[in-house]
Amino acid sequence: MTFLALLTKELRLRMRRERTVWVIITYILLMGLLGWFVIGSFSATNNSNPYALGQMGTYLYTLFSQLQLVLVMFITPAFTSTSINGEKERQTFDLLLCSRLSSFALVSGKLVAGLMNALLLIAASIPLFSLVFFFGGISPVQLLQAMLLFIITAMMVGTCGLLFSSILTRPAASTAITYATGLIWLVTPIILYFIAQLSRNFGNGNQPPLIFIWNPIIALISTYPSGTFFTYTIGSWHIVAWQGYTVLSIVATAIFFWLSMLTIKPNTTNRPHTRRQTPSVTNVTATV
Repeated sequence: MTFLALLTKELRLRMRRERTVWVIITYILLMGLLGWFVIGSFSATNNSNPYALGQMGTYLYTLFSQLQLVLVMFITPAFTSTSINGEKERQTFDLLLCSRLSSFALVSGKLVAGLMNALLLIAASIPLFSLVFFFGGISPVQLLQAMLLFIITAMMVGTCGLLFSSILTRPAASTAITYATGLIWLVTPIILYFIAQLSRNFGNGNQPPLIFIWNPIIALISTYPSGTFFTYTIGSWHIVAWQGYTVLSIVATAIFFWLSMLTIKPNTTNRPHTRRQTPSVTNVTATV
């Protein structure tokens, strides 16, 4: 089996499920109904304000982007955290090991197939985000930055779930630990922010704490028109939070991918090697 054969098999199995179609339909309907209610309520309260359209566009974009970020973080592990131990549970993992697949091809094939559902959700939401341009307040560059953050977040969460799937034997345990890790990673900087606010020790002057640079919510807020506060000065460099988040997430994705490659193949270095016994010359001459 080659990489393309594995990827084709995984995509056919995943895309033919009814759950995949219903997840996309429910996701689009949820965001569409939410946007419709927001536009209706905002228009009813600010009908006489001519400058309310730009504010409504910014508010709608903020709501859509934050909702999509949370959904991407909590939908992606459902497709990657059971990729390896699910094969072991179905007793089909040994067949993959006996094939000609390398560790890189096996991990990348499972990762791409698992991320395809999250990428479909991101692509399906682009028409909804384009409605924001009718109201103004958001530039196309900011939308592209948000889409880049969604893809990077899906890749990092997906590789994290794949790592736990290769380490743990039970799919339920790997899924639960992946969700718990994502929740801790998402909430911990925000909790530290409120603690720092209570102690009146927030940041260093006008610079936010450096721990915020690797938080997806803070990185997404830094792409908003009002997110210029989350800019860090390191030496002569001025780094926006979403730029630092992108670099750190790519590094973390590479580390998770490398660890998955190390744990997915069985360790054969400590196995006892059977020595093939060859007949000695004396035995041959004796028999002659």
